[in-house]
Amino acid sequence: MPPVPAHFTSRVAELEALDSAAACQEGDPLDRSPAVTVVVGPGGVGKTALAITWAVRNAGRFPAGQLYADLRGFSPETALPPEDALGAFLRALGVPPERVPIGLAEQTALFRTITAGLRLLLVVDNAISAAQVRPLIPASSGCVVVVTSRLRLDGLHAEGARFVDMAPLPQEHAVELLERSVGKSRVAAELSDVTALATLCGRLPIALRVAGARLASRPKWPVARMVAELRDERVRLAKLSPVGEASLTATFDSSYAALPPHAARLYRLISEHPGQAVEVGVAAAAVRVPEDEAADGLQVLADASLLEEVGEGSYRFHDLVRLHAKSLPDDERFDVVPRIADWYLHRMTRANMVVIPMRWRVSTVRARYEGSPPLFDTGAEALRWLDERLPDIVEVLEETFALGNDELTWQLCEALWELFMYRKHYQRWIRTHEIGIAAAHRCSHAVAEARLRCQLARAYLDLERFEAAEHECSKAAELARGAGSRHNESVALDQLGMAAQGLGDFERAVEFFSESLVIEGELGIDRGVALRHRRIGEALLQAGRTADAVRHLSLAQEMFLEIGDGKAEARVCVALALIGARAGEITAAKRELERAAAVFAESGSPVYQAEVQVAFAEVAELEGDFDAVRVRLTRALELCGPVGGPLVDRVQARLEALSAPPDRPQPPESATAQRP
Repeated sequence: MPPVPAHFTSRVAELEALDSAAACQEGDPLDRSPAVTVVVGPGGVGKTALAITWAVRNAGRFPAGQLYADLRGFSPETALPPEDALGAFLRALGVPPERVPIGLAEQTALFRTITAGLRLLLVVDNAISAAQVRPLIPASSGCVVVVTSRLRLDGLHAEGARFVDMAPLPQEHAVELLERSVGKSRVAAELSDVTALATLCGRLPIALRVAGARLASRPKWPVARMVAELRDERVRLAKLSPVGEASLTATFDSSYAALPPHAARLYRLISEHPGQAVEVGVAAAAVRVPEDEAADGLQVLADASLLEEVGEGSYRFHDLVRLHAKSLPDDERFDVVPRIADWYLHRMTRANMVVIPMRWRVSTVRARYEGSPPLFDTGAEALRWLDERLPDIVEVLEETFALGNDELTWQLCEALWELFMYRKHYQRWIRTHEIGIAAAHRCSHAVAEARLRCQLARAYLDLERFEAAEHECSKAAELARGAGSRHNESVALDQLGMAAQGLGDFERAVEFFSESLVIEGELGIDRGVALRHRRIGEALLQAGRTADAVRHLSLAQEMFLEIGDGKAEARVCVALALIGARAGEITAAKRELERAAAVFAESGSPVYQAEVQVAFAEVAELEGDFDAVRVRLTRALELCGPVGGPLVDRVQARLEALSAPPDRPQPPESATAQRP
C-alpha cells in the first residue's frame, strides 16, 4: 500500500460503508463471492486517500495480506493493462517471475487458484472500466476488493459490487482539513477567510492540501491574501477551465506562481516522465542540473503538496497535478523523455557491468565506463536496483519508441538482458523486445536487431517454446550474416543448437554448436569456445555418446580453469562427476560435487546450488541410500522453489516417485536432466 495520506479528515459515512461491505464477508460462506466496493467520485475528491486509510486501519482483518494496484485509468499515460497488474499480484503472492503466465486468461486462472480460501484485501485504484478490474477479482469469498474510479463502472454489478459515492467535503470538514495544515490558532483568527478559501478550493481535498501547504510555508501571510489571489485567478480562468475544475486550476496556478524559478522549471519538465516514480537522478537528468539541486527542487514541490513523497528520494504526482504541470508551456519539454531515457541507459549499463562484467554488447555506452569504479558493490545490489525500477524503465522505453527515438529504444532494450536473465519477468521481456526489435528494424540497425532477436529467443527457450526460439534465431543469423556480424551469428547458432536440443534433435544441436564454436575460435573468444564445448558435451551425453561427451566436457573444464571462470568450470564438474559416478567412481564423484557446491555457495545462485543437490541425490541413489536421496532432493526444492522453473517440476516429480507404490511407473526423465 502507498503511505497513509497526511491530514485525512472526516469521511465517517464512507468508512462505515466500507466496513459494512467487509463485514458481509465475515464467516466466509462457500456460496458467496468476494466483496467488491466501488468508490466513485470526481478527481481530487479523496477516493484513494479513503481506500488507503481504510485498508491500513483494517489490515488485521486480512491475514493473507494486502495488494495495491494503480490502474492509471485517468492519467496522461496509457492505462495499465490488467495483465500487468495481475503479474505484479502473482509475484507479490510468491509466484516466481518466470512462472507467471504471459496470457491474461492463464494469469487469471492461476490468480484465482492461489487466492482460493485466502482472506486478502485488494485496493484497485483509478480504474477506467469494469473490464480492467474484473480479472483482478480473486476467487475467495473471504477477500475484499475496493475499487476507486471517476466512473460508476456499472459492469461490476454482475460481481455483486456495492457503490460508495464521494462528494467534496462538507464545509466544516473542509475547514478542518485546512486547520490541520495551517494550525488552529491561525484558523480561529481568520475563520471567515479560511471558510472562503475552502469554498474557492471547491472543498476538494487535493486543492485544500495544496492551498494549506502554501499557507503553512508562509506563516506571516494573511489567509485573505490567498483568497484574493484565487478569486482573481478564478474569474480569469472560469471560461477556460472544464466545468467543476476552475477551482482546481486556480489553486494549482496560485501555488505554481509562488514557486522559485528552479522548482517551477522542475515542476513543468518532470511531468513529462512517463513512469510513476520520480527519483532524484531522473529529475536531475530531466532538467540537466546537479542532483543536489534537483533534490532541493523536489523537496520544494513536496512541501507545496504538488508532489507526494513515496520513499527516500522518490516522489510522484497526483494525476490532476501532473495534468496541470503538463499544460504549462515550456519549449524544453520535448527533450525530457530522451534525457531521462539516456540517464536510465547509462545507469542500467553500469549496473549490468557489475552483474555480468564480460558480456558483449552492441551499444557503445559501456566503453565510456571502462576503468571507472563500479557503481554498485555487488551484482545482487545492482540487480535489486534494476528490478525495483523495471516498471518505470518499461514506460520510458515505450514512450521513447512512440517518440521515434529508435536508437535509444533498442539500447534500452538491450540493457535489460542481465535483469531478465536473472529475474525473468517473461511478460515484460517479450513485450519490450518486440518493441526493441521494431525500433532496430525501423532505424535499419541489423546488428542490433539480430542481438535483440537472440535475447527474445532466450526467453522462448526458457519457456520451452522451441519453435518460436528457432524462428527468432534463424532470422537473427540471417541478419548477422548480412551485416557481417560474426559474433551475433555465433550467438544465433548457439541458440539454434539449444532449440534443437530442446526438441530432442541432439545431432542437429551438435552441428549448430560446432558451427558456433568455429566462429568463437576465429574471434579469439576463449570463454565462448569453452562454453560451446560444454554445450556439445551435454548434447552428446543426452544422445548416449558418453565417451565423446567426456572428451568435450573435459576440454571445456580445462579452458574454464585457464581463464579463471570458476562458476562455469564447476557446472562442467557436476556433469563429469555424474558420468564418473555412473561408471562406479562414487568417492571421486562425491569429492568433485563437494568442490562444485562450495563454488556455487559463493555465487549466490540458488539454481546452481539446487543442481548440485540433485546430482548428490543421483549419486546417493546409485549407492542405494534412498533416505539421502530424499534429503538432497528436499534441499534442492528448498533452494530452487522460490525461483521456479522446470527444475522445480523435475525435483517434485522425483520426490513423488520415491513415495509411489512399487508397481507405479516412475517418470522416465531423470531429475538431473538440465535444460539447454
